[in-house]
Amino acid sequence: MHYLFIYSSPGILGGIETLIARMSRWLIREGNQVTFIAKKVDDWGHLLPKEVQVFALGPRYAELYYYFHAGKILKECKISPPDVIKSFDVQASWIACQMASFFGNRCKVIAGNYNPFVFRDHSAAGWPSWERPSLLFRNFFECIPPSARLFCGQDQLDELRALYQQSAILWPLPMDANEFLPAVRQPKAGKIVSVGRLSPMKEYNFYMIDIVRRLLDKGHAVTWSVYGKGEFEAPMRDRIRQCNLENAITLEGEVPYNRFWQVLADASVFVGMGTSIFEAALFKVPNITAAPFDLEGLTWGPVYQFPKGSLGPADLAPPRLKVIDEIERILSLSPSGYRQEAEAVYKHVQEHEMQASMQRFLEAVRDAQPVTLRKWSYLAHYPLGLLRRARPTFYRAEKQASERLP
Repeated sequence: MHYLFIYSSPGILGGIETLIARMSRWLIREGNQVTFIAKKVDDWGHLLPKEVQVFALGPRYAELYYYFHAGKILKECKISPPDVIKSFDVQASWIACQMASFFGNRCKVIAGNYNPFVFRDHSAAGWPSWERPSLLFRNFFECIPPSARLFCGQDQLDELRALYQQSAILWPLPMDANEFLPAVRQPKAGKIVSVGRLSPMKEYNFYMIDIVRRLLDKGHAVTWSVYGKGEFEAPMRDRIRQCNLENAITLEGEVPYNRFWQVLADASVFVGMGTSIFEAALFKVPNITAAPFDLEGLTWGPVYQFPKGSLGPADLAPPRLKVIDEIERILSLSPSGYRQEAEAVYKHVQEHEMQASMQRFLEAVRDAQPVTLRKWSYLAHYPLGLLRRARPTFYRAEKQASERLP
């Protein structure tokens, strides 16, 4: 089968980029063809198998929102008709539906949502029906059936149901232990590790600086090693300097993805979110979940507090525990208690094992109902483009707000 992936990746390695690379490798190994249309793949394209046909469009990616422009790009790239078009956010699902209409071969469209608070933020924004975000979300709600929507968190499903009385399928995102170079666990007491982008949604990188200072003041011999890069790096360094924590906190920069377990080999505690914390759990590292966009230092606790197969909590439950308390809890465990904690997080993530997860993906593809294709609605971006040129100030504000959507 031929799978066409679509995602507006900013070019920085994150959870969705990891997912795309991982799915591509498995599908290629199983004898499938994979094509990927992206905005950028600068820092992570090397993770994709050489068999994947990659089109990194850069600024031209925005043309994909326009029906005839999208068709022109597909012809220029000589992309053969796919059997499945897989989008990785709500915005790309609009593009996926357009392409299904363009190919006209009854290909399946599978729409993914792997970011938090997407529907809450859209509801709160209150976009008029004729503006771009409303067009994209209305297409998602009205044209993509629930059987063709894959979410990674129970909280996302609950949010969708509460706000729009809609549903989707919970899919345990795949984890593949074979991707990581061999490593042996030798935990070093007090060593905390985080791995992930230093950018919005990952605000735990700021409160963790204060937590390390407080733990040291309380007599705990702790360190924090941070792997990743992004716009938070400079203000984090300033804050670390202000707190005189250069000897306790190190910003290690990016680490090659296959070395992920190696940098966790001596970690006593992992603090993070998304796929990285589940991959750490697969390596039996006790962990503490960070809440997206949180600056208060709150947590749901370890990953085993989440529903099975979910990267998020249930029932939109807000985090009520404190990260510092959870770190102290793990630091105070006896050797046997620490081993039990490690086994608990490991056991919880078994539904995410690569083969089991991808088989569930194939079942979802098989069972997905066809999307409703409305070619006339795909043309709506053309008059909107004229309006943007006629009212540039108004639409500059609309564009900035739209880009803030996950």
